[in-house]
Amino acid sequence: MTGSARRRASRRGRRTSRFGAAHLAGWLFADLMLVLFLVAMAVQPRAQLTTGLPEEKKPRPSGPRVLGQDFCDFLIPVQAEGLLSGSGGARADLLRKVDEALRGEHPSWLYGDEMRREDARGACLEQLEQKLQVGFFLAYGARNDTGSGVTLGRNAAKAVKSGNPRFREAIYRAAWTGGEGDGSVQLVVFFYQN
Repeated sequence: MTGSARRRASRRGRRTSRFGAAHLAGWLFADLMLVLFLVAMAVQPRAQLTTGLPEEKKPRPSGPRVLGQDFCDFLIPVQAEGLLSGSGGARADLLRKVDEALRGEHPSWLYGDEMRREDARGACLEQLEQKLQVGFFLAYGARNDTGSGVTLGRNAAKAVKSGNPRFREAIYRAAWTGGEGDGSVQLVVFFYQN
């Protein structure tokens, strides 16, 4: 057997193992991280939702709360830089505008494809007239960049939840919506029906 034939044979011998040790170690590491993540998630305590009111003053519904499928979608112009920096004036301005939106004073703030449909817009306005309690809302910060958009949405959601009595029991999620309406907050609001 010549030298080149021996080298080919030894290379073939090394290639019989389809994956190298480093490759398998990487997969083992990834699997272990997945297991640790699942264990960590399993041992987390349940989240406790608080309304900020003493136990004896918390409103008690007579039955299970029912969240309606109809919603209102608002795009509210805000003082974005003030909300991002935690300005009390910007927070007060946002709360005033949310109150105005919930009273139906700014129909031009109704936003999105659903609010252009007459039946969806009518259902929204009917819920606003009934002054229903908010059960769930989404707050999107409209900014050109993702980081400040998420922060704007989160700061706006916290301000609305703590500052408006109709939102106190609501669950919310905050996120970013693209640059359309830059410097605005988009609120998608679902109301309790009882």
